Amino acid sequence: MRGAGGVEKVRAGVFQTIKNRFQSGFTLLELLIAITIFAVIATLVYSTFNAVISKTDAIKEESTVNEMAAACLNRISMDLQALYVEQYPLYKPPDYDDDPDPYRFVGETEYIGGEQFPRLGFASTEHLPMSGKQKPASGNSGAIPSGLARIRYHVDKPGDAAPDSGYVLKRGDTPWPYDDSDGIDRDPEKDPVLCTDISELRFIYLDEKGDEFETWDSEAEDMDYATPRAVQVYLKIDIGSRQYPFSTRVVLPVFREPLERAEK
Repeated sequence: MRGAGGVEKVRAGVFQTIKNRFQSGFTLLELLIAITIFAVIATLVYSTFNAVISKTDAIKEESTVNEMAAACLNRISMDLQALYVEQYPLYKPPDYDDDPDPYRFVGETEYIGGEQFPRLGFASTEHLPMSGKQKPASGNSGAIPSGLARIRYHVDKPGDAAPDSGYVLKRGDTPWPYDDSDGIDRDPEKDPVLCTDISELRFIYLDEKGDEFETWDSEAEDMDYATPRAVQVYLKIDIGSRQYPFSTRVVLPVFREPLERAEK
């Protein structure tokens, strides 16, 4: 067995070795290993931080798009649910030289920037009267309801927009009395924007049998002067490389039956 003096010598030798180690510094291999470990840890920390930031940005973007689409579809639904239609016998099918029905329901298609989009016009009581009078519930009593307006939806491509940017959906609102002899679009450039970054918009009109139509004209003989029973709305918004599709169906609370059925 070693004596106390031997243990002290060993201990002194170990401390001297450590002291010499610190004094002589680290070898190149040890420095490279330390740098590699630090780089790996830093990469992991950055990747985790970047993933959190990216996910937060994606959540904010999706939330913003959902809010905009919801507001857009809600606005369309409210306008259609307050649809004003003139019924028989007040409504009479037009002769060839008659003025257009001011309360007609017209869904058409047009080309904007090389893409086909719908445009829609109808009478609705969803205009806010400047007098502040309470508008009545949707219906057809024969009198012009307070708050009646000509509503129009159409897609536009802003003149100052980038070539790869999306389209915008505009909503026009012209209160009664209005001159609608020129069509459903009046001063479309002045209409406020309801939704942006649109890549696709479709209005599908359903008749009483559930058959679908891409266009509709309540003044047309082939529609037998009827109005739709429901409208299906398809909306797609593109933000960057992501697409957000939305849809809703609006069952119209008022409608005009086909003339043939009314005559029976």
